[in-house]
Amino acid sequence: MITKNVASNFRLGQAPIYRSIRLIKHIDYTLLFAILCLCSFGLLVIYSTTHVEVMDAGSLSYVKRQLIFIIAGILLCFLVAIIDYHEIEKFAVPIYLLAIISLAYVILFGRTTGGARRWIEIAGFDFQPSEFAKIALICFLAYFLSRQKEKLSYALYFGLPFMLTGIPMLMIFRQPDLGSSMVFLAILLCMIFVAGFKWKHIIIMFLISMASFPLLWSFLKEYQKNRLILFINPSLDPLGAGYNVIQSKVAIGSGGLFGQGLFSGIQSQLKFLPAQHTDFVFSVIGEEMGFFGVVILLLLYIFVLWKGIKIAQEAPDFLGTFLATGVIAFLFFHIFINIGMAMGLMPATGLPLSFISYGGTFMISNFIGIGILFSVHLRSIFV
Repeated sequence: MITKNVASNFRLGQAPIYRSIRLIKHIDYTLLFAILCLCSFGLLVIYSTTHVEVMDAGSLSYVKRQLIFIIAGILLCFLVAIIDYHEIEKFAVPIYLLAIISLAYVILFGRTTGGARRWIEIAGFDFQPSEFAKIALICFLAYFLSRQKEKLSYALYFGLPFMLTGIPMLMIFRQPDLGSSMVFLAILLCMIFVAGFKWKHIIIMFLISMASFPLLWSFLKEYQKNRLILFINPSLDPLGAGYNVIQSKVAIGSGGLFGQGLFSGIQSQLKFLPAQHTDFVFSVIGEEMGFFGVVILLLLYIFVLWKGIKIAQEAPDFLGTFLATGVIAFLFFHIFINIGMAMGLMPATGLPLSFISYGGTFMISNFIGIGILFSVHLRSIFV
């Protein structure tokens, strides 16, 4: 713990650069090291699954692109860390509105791939606004809940977070992207739970959600319905909607204790496993690195989540607690659903694995989330 004298000296620093250096010096580098280990895992797996593919002349390989995303993410992480998270209160509403506008733009003008309109192309890179919308929602809900905490026992104020979350959630569901829309709900539930909402209100909202499921079902695309149905028994359509999960389970099961070795996985190298560098990257780890590699991966995730929970507990105010809670909910839901999906324990929703799966927007949004955790941690030290 930093002494009061050191904290006082920090506040009286003579220049912003001096203050920034002092802040960066006290970042939790054990957490950052765990994150970089996860990114290294991802780079290895992405290289293993894409090294035989022929890229167009002059284009970057998947690994080089991912490395660029990681470096950009680290720089943004440090930038967010040195900014006082209380500044979020000034920009929470504009950030939320900007996220809504970007999601509306995707629906109207976004690029369509595989029947889904989720991306905007910027300077040759695909930008997915839904990923940044998750961070925007965390910031906005933290701002709202910290300012209205004393009024949350009233039904009106209880319903507002659900309404404000429902707007981007439904827009993402419209793309369609069922998995990402569920992330918004998970973030909301975790944050209102920490905010101390009454259990009777939470139960009422849960019952309303369950009652609205038949209506939601009618809006699902046919392939989404098939994924949910075949989640219970993928063998009903082994060459169609159930193919991905079956191949994923085969890959994980064939890994054994120590795996088949990098570049030696049958399912991954022969391309039987679909989306192996994105949605089913965990399956490649299970096949090529085995149970031993999976355990190391899970221990790294547990450490990161534990650090995040500790930061939320030690935050100097409610705003810091809610921000850290939202980030941890965001990371946990992606980890839990992706791994469960690969093992056939959850429906296939297409959610990527944090810090592992290939993808620029998702990687950068993950690092921004870690930057928020660092910012909260640093202000809990310098109080």
